[in-house]
Amino acid sequence: MQLLSVRQTWPGIVWAKLISKRHFDKGPKVAGFGELSRILTKLRKSPIARVAVLVALVFMITYGGMAIARIVMSTESPVMVVPSTSMVPTLNVGDIVIVKGVDANTITVGTIIIFRSPSGSIDIIHRVIGITREGGELYFKTKGDHNPSPDPWVPGVPEENVKGVLVGRIPYVGYVTLALAGTLGYIVIGLLIFLMIAFEYYDSKKKPNASTDQQ
Repeated sequence: MQLLSVRQTWPGIVWAKLISKRHFDKGPKVAGFGELSRILTKLRKSPIARVAVLVALVFMITYGGMAIARIVMSTESPVMVVPSTSMVPTLNVGDIVIVKGVDANTITVGTIIIFRSPSGSIDIIHRVIGITREGGELYFKTKGDHNPSPDPWVPGVPEENVKGVLVGRIPYVGYVTLALAGTLGYIVIGLLIFLMIAFEYYDSKKKPNASTDQQ
């Protein structure tokens, strides 16, 4: 079963949007700090600059969070999405899986492991059905629960290819990631950014008019 890394920008965009509205629209005016004050004033007035700040916040939150998760979970791929049916019914398409890095010597038969395919560059999650040692190195024979036969690699998946073991899952939440993979994802991101700029521009034009009407 091939795995995909999770894109966490969608909830991040919404969250950052709410934060930015509170920060830029309701926060106190910054004055008396020279150049910094002028820059912040321009940010408050420029729809494009505000959206640029939002995008930067999204990337910092997303990649910063993943960096912390990699350290805590001791693996380069702590969160992934299931895109195929090879582990049904244990894991279903769209499940988010939580991965923890472990010492290969602690892995036993029956453990579900995440590993880099010995014959390619994709990540796979399958169950260990056998363990052998050759030349001082461990090899894991694997099989998808839904597959009729074991994986073809002989003598098995080498221990250095193992990224970790399954420690948890969130059912079906990863469907959004799968749906927005590839070109469609870039189109949706571009559309969201365009709508955010348009909304910010409309909002910035509406406020001066509202102030004039009150006077």
